[in-house]
Amino acid sequence: MDEVSCMLPLSGVSVVNAAGHQGAYLARLLSDLGADTVRLPTDAADAKEPSPFFTVGQQIMPPGESLEGLLERAHLLITGAGPAKLRRLGLAPDTLARRFPRLVHVALSPYGQDGPHADRPATDLTVLAAGGLLALSGDPDRPPVRPVGEQSAIAASLHAGVGALIALLVLEETGEGQQVDVSAQEAVAHSLENAAQYFDLEGVVRRRTGSASAEAANGLFACADGWVYLVAGIGGSPLGWTGLVTWLEGAGLPGASQLRAGRWEEHQWRRTAEAAAEFRLVFEGFARERSKQVLYEEGQRHGVSIAPVSTPGDLLTSPQLVERNFFRTVQMDGEPVLVPGSPYRFRGLDVGPGRAMPPRADKV
Repeated sequence: MDEVSCMLPLSGVSVVNAAGHQGAYLARLLSDLGADTVRLPTDAADAKEPSPFFTVGQQIMPPGESLEGLLERAHLLITGAGPAKLRRLGLAPDTLARRFPRLVHVALSPYGQDGPHADRPATDLTVLAAGGLLALSGDPDRPPVRPVGEQSAIAASLHAGVGALIALLVLEETGEGQQVDVSAQEAVAHSLENAAQYFDLEGVVRRRTGSASAEAANGLFACADGWVYLVAGIGGSPLGWTGLVTWLEGAGLPGASQLRAGRWEEHQWRRTAEAAAEFRLVFEGFARERSKQVLYEEGQRHGVSIAPVSTPGDLLTSPQLVERNFFRTVQMDGEPVLVPGSPYRFRGLDVGPGRAMPPRADKV
């Protein structure tokens, strides 16, 4: 990798993306960082065609090119299936390790490359259930709700990204490739907010709460033009409570001073349905007269953790995102497509989709 000198973090790194939807986001992240990424045709990797959001900046495998030739030149391979399917495709990790000892093989799959469920049929819905997320998603008196998009695959890609970068560092230092085995189920289980900590520290098994508040001053609240999310209490602790009450009192809100009563500092009271309902009545009476942007700005000035719940239109016109050039228009099959940029920035570097593509590693 050190034979190519470019500024982007992964310039000179050659990636073969054979993962389909399972590793699509990982391929996008690596490509944004400067990796030269070649994507196998969909029918050779997965039945689902990824959206332009995932494929921007990648090249389709050129006609006449062979997978063997690509892997001989590649630094990293991404796959997205269990062991049986990888064997059918000729991409079994042990076989590739013998044939391409310098190759980093990032193998994403629903349940990992070994174990009793390694080849079990899976969908995003079943992996989210097996990983525990559906136990937290939706209203408590209704069936669980699957979050939009392939969230299990996104979680797997994020976890795989860490392993991939570490493996590339090892490759650079030692010249040795290795396998990065990523289970989407384990990635989901590792992404359950503070559910594990609640059980570990308090013996509490978190359940679905929907839009209802689990405790006072925590959750979604209606305002003049939508919703805001407020966090002024976690685990019964009144985080930012003084600033919140000072804000409401200063605005002349009737009933705000009652929030200074001693019971609002009590752990048990704050976590009752009665406390949550009483606070909601007071705060939404205040919030319904103000926009989410005004609430956000005023709350920030008082040290209150509050954020607007943004619609797609809100995000497209967000002053911060516009100033940072987060959304970019890129050419996909000759057509302009607006896509979100990368979730990270590097000072002085144009990291993300729409930048000039680096040269192919095998052409340098």
